[in-house]
Amino acid sequence: MGELGGVVRGRGLWVELEGGVRRFWRSVLVRWWLPLVGLVVGAIIGLLVSLGAGRQWKAQAEVYLGSPFVNDMAVVSSPTSLGLAATFVDGLSAVRHASEASGIPAARLGGNISAKPVLGLSGSQGQPAPLLRLAVTGSMAGETERAVEDLATLVVSQFQSYPHQKLTIASARLAQLQGQVGDISRRLTQALNAQAVLARSAADQQLVAEYAQITSSLTDQRSEIESDMTSWQTLIARTQGVEAPRIVSPARSATAVRPSRRSDIVRGAILGFLVGLLAASLWEPIARSLRTRAAT
Repeated sequence: MGELGGVVRGRGLWVELEGGVRRFWRSVLVRWWLPLVGLVVGAIIGLLVSLGAGRQWKAQAEVYLGSPFVNDMAVVSSPTSLGLAATFVDGLSAVRHASEASGIPAARLGGNISAKPVLGLSGSQGQPAPLLRLAVTGSMAGETERAVEDLATLVVSQFQSYPHQKLTIASARLAQLQGQVGDISRRLTQALNAQAVLARSAADQQLVAEYAQITSSLTDQRSEIESDMTSWQTLIARTQGVEAPRIVSPARSATAVRPSRRSDIVRGAILGFLVGLLAASLWEPIARSLRTRAAT
């Protein structure tokens, strides 16, 4: 009996569901114009939304994060640098700073910033390089450009501390060596002049030999210091060209991104059609309810 009752209830639900579907399609066929009107009105609304949305501007800049070294070994890896930079530009402090520089409200700017690594070439797959592409999207070209430039400058400032100190020390040492070379060169010139005068006179040959030793020693000292200068110059060049961060591609122009008008029209038409179907199916129950209330 229990199984039979379950079968009967199941058939009853199926019959009720089938009857509901039939009533739905009957209502739609009777009031077919409602889905059609909804489709047309929805498409028009989608077109108006597309026209009113305006264009969006996207400004981009590429920032080289640098590759600092200590004793010819990298201090940090590229993924670590990229992660630190991406976290920094999404931070509230950076967003507020860029907001003040660009005029874009911080609440709107925060959701329109993207920071993506630029992949280098290594075999068949790209490997992350210490190169970050910053982008800001907004309704005004100048505002987005100023915002991305400010963020790029902030990123460079976050990564330039170690290379800057390295350059300061190397430049000071190079200036010191240049001073020593200048002093030795003056002393060497004086010694060579004195040696030439003594060689032309009837001076003691022993004294002439001593001046020869002095000039030879000064020449060796100058050569050694000049070699050290070359090493420091190489270090400075590597720090400036490889280790120090910099803006590689400044955001001098913005690219316009137009919204998809066709997609807006299609979405509006589909939504309007569904609303029309719903209105057609509910028309008779609502009308019946209104007549009943009016009769009472």
